[in-house]
Amino acid sequence: MFLRLFATLLFAALSTAARAGEIGPGIRAPEAAGVVINGPPNAKVSTLQGRVLVVEFWASWCGPCIESMPRLDALRREVQAQGLGDRFEILAVGLDKRLEDARRFLQARPVSYPVVVDTVGIASRNYGVWRLPATFLVDANGHINQIYHGYGPTFGDDLRMRVFALLRAPEANAQASESTGNP
Repeated sequence: MFLRLFATLLFAALSTAARAGEIGPGIRAPEAAGVVINGPPNAKVSTLQGRVLVVEFWASWCGPCIESMPRLDALRREVQAQGLGDRFEILAVGLDKRLEDARRFLQARPVSYPVVVDTVGIASRNYGVWRLPATFLVDANGHINQIYHGYGPTFGDDLRMRVFALLRAPEANAQASESTGNP
């Protein structure tokens, strides 16, 4: 009986480790959804396909998240000011267990981009999140381009450079035209 339980637990641990190891550049971005507390009612990764997308996992108790979110908001405004807003979006995925904690956080620190709360942690498991904030840059074809764990002094500049490189790439322009129906 003990051996069978041990084998089952070992298999589960290895399966989870393998799943987390599947997330990386070039891999299709998994779905990330939750209860929408800011933005359109259907905000999730699958409804934002065809755009360059930043998916950031955060929590109201995360100090570095407090620093990161205004930088992301500024990036979104900069992209919009350059006329590229229809090809870019940010989706913040909150990991608070209580919706009210996330709502209070956003009331104190409002952002202009969609925010969902995944109180059960499915999205964070799908993305292999182990540190907050965890930020995933997704190209217009839905593949992960870059992953950032934590928030450091070069995070904002590096993310900005990569976002604009993807927005200016010919394949991003073609994908955006296909998804919006514009030439």
